[in-house]
Amino acid sequence: MKYAVANWKMNMDLKDIQNWLQAFEKYSNDKAIMEKVILSPSHPYLYLTHQAGFKTAAQDVSLIDEGAHTGETGGFQLKNFCSYCIVGHSERQESFDVVLDKRDQCLKNGITPIVCFTETDNAINYYTQGVLLAWEDPSNISVNGVYRAKDPQEIRTNVNVIKATLPAGVELIYGGSINRQNIGELCMIIGLDGVLVGNASLDPQHFYEICKH
Repeated sequence: MKYAVANWKMNMDLKDIQNWLQAFEKYSNDKAIMEKVILSPSHPYLYLTHQAGFKTAAQDVSLIDEGAHTGETGGFQLKNFCSYCIVGHSERQESFDVVLDKRDQCLKNGITPIVCFTETDNAINYYTQGVLLAWEDPSNISVNGVYRAKDPQEIRTNVNVIKATLPAGVELIYGGSINRQNIGELCMIIGLDGVLVGNASLDPQHFYEICKH
C-alpha cells in the first residue's frame, strides 16, 4: 500500500490533534510508515500537522483564485501547508463541474488533488495528469463510528472495472469503512494503491495498524 490518507473530517480540536501527534510520534522513525501517511485535518490545523513533519492534505479548496471572498481558502494559500487536497468528497455533494474546477485549482497551485468519485464507470471523466483518484462508496462510509465495510471481492471487481477505463499507471485509492479488520484483504487487491480512512484514523493506534500493511 502506497497511500494511507487520514481524513479527519470535522473532528478533533487543537488539544485532540496535539495528543494524536504525540501518540503517533513513537512510529515516526518508521520511514516506510511515514512515507505513506497523509493527514487531512480541518483547515485551522493544517499548519500543525505540516510542522509535525507529515504530508498534509486540505479537505477542500476554493473555486476562486483570490480576492475579496470572505471565508474562502484559496489554493495559493493552501500550498504553503499541504501538498495534497481532497476534492469532491461524496459528503459534500458537489456537482461534476465544481469538482473539476477545484481539481484544476489544485493543479494550478502545485497541489496534488485527491479527486473523489462514486461511479465506477466515471473515473476517466475526473482524471487528468497529476491527480490521485479516490473511489468511495457512500453506502459504505462509516457513520458515528459504525463501520459498514464492503465485501472485498466486490471491491476487487470494481477496482478492475475502474482500472480498465484508465491509462496505465494511474493510481487509485479506496474509501469506505476502512479499519484494522479489513485492511489486510484490501491490500491484496491488485491495482489498489492505498486507502482513504475516515473514522478509524481518529485513533492513532488504529490508524497505525492500518498503515502497517
